Amino acid sequence: MTLVSLSAPPDHPVRHADRHLVTDVIWATAAPADRLEHVYARSAEGRLDIALFLLAAGPEEAAPAGERIVRRALAVAPALAGWRIDPVPFEGIHREGENPVTDGHPW
Repeated sequence: MTLVSLSAPPDHPVRHADRHLVTDVIWATAAPADRLEHVYARSAEGRLDIALFLLAAGPEEAAPAGERIVRRALAVAPALAGWRIDPVPFEGIHREGENPVTDGHPW
């Protein structure tokens, strides 16, 4: 799993993205070679966090693959015009042996 965070520029007219639409756009732009298994998006004013679950050997492989998928989506989706990738605001999202979906994380 990898996390990609997006933000809208402060002067952007659309500061809230429909998380379901974003999920659909990511699925539409992902290629079979990306090995994407699941996508979850969480939207807030001016921010969008996307969790991508990929078949990958580890985080070193998953992180760049997830970012490539999201960059493709940003390049083709008018609904995401002006949004940009931000650095993830924390180191990793879970500890070894912890399930990020069920162990109290915001996902």
